[in-house]
Amino acid sequence: MSPSPDFTAKEAAVILDVTSRSVHKYVCAGIIHMGEKNARGGLDRDTVEQVSLARWPLRRRPGPHPYWATTWEAAEVLGVSRVRVRQLAESGRIPAVWREDGHHWFFRRHQLEVVANAREARMSAGAR
Repeated sequence: MSPSPDFTAKEAAVILDVTSRSVHKYVCAGIIHMGEKNARGGLDRDTVEQVSLARWPLRRRPGPHPYWATTWEAAEVLGVSRVRVRQLAESGRIPAVWREDGHHWFFRRHQLEVVANAREARMSAGAR
């Protein structure tokens, strides 16, 4: 995926769970890349997400991550078991990212909410 001109340091800060200033430090260090030189370009969302998942164990803030959800949290949002969440992720029925260490599924919170709302709408329509 190419850098998006609309993907800002502020949005990257949410995904990374850091301040915008820290995002700029990552860019200066070459960890996160900007768009092409001399062109209006934003950050590469895929790279930001990869960096975010790589630094997950280093996260110091208590509580849930503002962007990512664990299997436990996904199960709670969707109202199903953790096993079912893993099955849905493995089959591609819900959007998920398999962390490179090969031990964890991670889910984008906003996507989980869309899936949960669609599921709830289908259930409500069927109850009529």
